[in-house]
Amino acid sequence: MVWSAYMGLPLSLEGAGSVLGLEKQKLRDGRDLIRFFCQPCKPSEANGNRSRNLSEHAPDKWAQFKAYNHRDVETELSIQAKLAKFPVPEDEWRNYVLDQKINDRGIRLDMELVREAIRCDERARTDLMASMQKLTEVENPNSVAQMKAWLAGNGLEKDTLGKTAVKELLKTAPEDLRQVLKLRQDLAKSSEEGNATCARRF
Repeated sequence: MVWSAYMGLPLSLEGAGSVLGLEKQKLRDGRDLIRFFCQPCKPSEANGNRSRNLSEHAPDKWAQFKAYNHRDVETELSIQAKLAKFPVPEDEWRNYVLDQKINDRGIRLDMELVREAIRCDERARTDLMASMQKLTEVENPNSVAQMKAWLAGNGLEKDTLGKTAVKELLKTAPEDLRQVLKLRQDLAKSSEEGNATCARRF
């Protein structure tokens, strides 16, 4: 993949093989096989309450899986042969190694900050919900159906309360309804935006 990226080729094995016109292309039926053998499965009576599928559980699929992996190696070797005259510079390989070390090491997190951010977001949402309930007397202001019904009852009918729709309504709605819509807008924000709102409010 690194070599393909350096050469401006597709980053998938199938894509690179196709562009390079390889005789032995990557097989396309491997995704389901990878899921079957390489990911845990849900225990059930039908599969004997197992959590992993092994070769003995599906010999035919296992044979296909082996063929799929064998073809992958052949495709990779063919790509290597095609690109042999265009080696990746050592500096780039060192960058790749450094990138992998960074990924393996991960990043350090301030868990106290994470916990406080979550607490702050929860506090903001609770406060927003209480404010909306006080203004609308709606049991669950986070319910689209209940809010649409409340708005319709106050002369503002709308098919949707999506982000774009609320943004447009804020331009023309009466002040009392604008206040409710703004609160709903804050309530519907993503966690990142919610934390920013929290920081502003508290």
